[in-house]
Amino acid sequence: MPYVPPLQDDQAPEAAQQMFQAIQQQLGAVPNIFRTMAHQPAVLEATLKMNAAVGHDLPELLRELAYLKASLVNQCHY
Repeated sequence: MPYVPPLQDDQAPEAAQQMFQAIQQQLGAVPNIFRTMAHQPAVLEATLKMNAAVGHDLPELLRELAYLKASLVNQCHY
């Protein structure tokens, strides 16, 4: 399987760097999954928008249960 390395701040395209700053402010760090998506800033942007929509429309407990169930259904051990 190919390996796509997470990008450091100075390696990321300018559009992704701006999103990194927003993620850093919100979470206190930029998780590697977002750093990896930064290879394609449009993908990172769409993912962040989707996460924001899910976070806005579902209470935290239901959101976590949905993540857990999706992981179990897809046999994801991450």
